[in-house]
This record gives sequence, structure tokens and C-alpha cells, in this order.
Amino acid sequence: QIGKTGRFGVGFNSVYHLTDVPSFVSGRHVVFFDPHATFLPNVSSSNPGKRVDFVKNDVLAKNFDQFAPFLAFGCDARAEFRGTTFRFPLRTKAQASSSKLSKASYAKDDVRKLLNDFKTEATLDMLFLKNVAAIEIS
Repeated sequence: QIGKTGRFGVGFNSVYHLTDVPSFVSGRHVVFFDPHATFLPNVSSSNPGKRVDFVKNDVLAKNFDQFAPFLAFGCDARAEFRGTTFRFPLRTKAQASSSKLSKASYAKDDVRKLLNDFKTEATLDMLFLKNVAAIEIS
């Protein structure tokens, strides 16, 4: 329908062009998706993700490397985070060779080009993002 946007549908699924394991922090939760059911413990093809309340659980002590990128954006993984931050670890060449999602791999320069292209189109793209107040690219 014209003028209608989805929720965690086609738009979010586009991240699988870049990564096999997207994650995000919002409020008191961190969510990881693992459609291959190979990167996260205790996941399956019928339940390929995890949602963890990081305020109740000491996630930093157990998995610091997975939360370090969120720390850089102001989420201390101890108190509720005001906002939503996404993490899309880039698919490496090794991961691409066995990925069922995409055979494309990305290096830093590839992403810089994508972000510069996005900056050029950002004004037009913002028209279709109902719940996004700002996008920062630095």
C-alpha cells in the first residue's frame, strides 16, 4: 500500500545483504538474529534468535566482545538504553563462502562507499522512515 511501512519486514531483512548476524539494543534488551543457527548457542532454524534483558543479566562479564560496539554509542549494558542502536557485523569472505543468505562479502572501503551513496540519497529516503528522527554518518 502506498504510504505504508512495515515492521521488521522487508526493510529490516535488507541487512542480510551485509551481515549474517544482525543485532540491536533498545530499552533494556539486546536482540541477536542468527538465521543459520550457527553463531549463537541454543538457537535453531525454528527459533533463530535471542532476546536478552541486559539490565537483569551481567552480559558484559559473559560476552564483552559482543557488547563492546554498543558501549561506543552510549549503552552501558547495565541501565536501560534510551533509543535503538543496530549492529551489522560485516560478512567476511570466509563467512560468505558458506552463507546461505548471500555470497557477498564486505570490507571497510565497501561500506564507506555504501554510506557515501546513502548520504547522497538520505533526504529522499527519510520520507519513508516514519519512526526515524535522525541518521548520523561520520
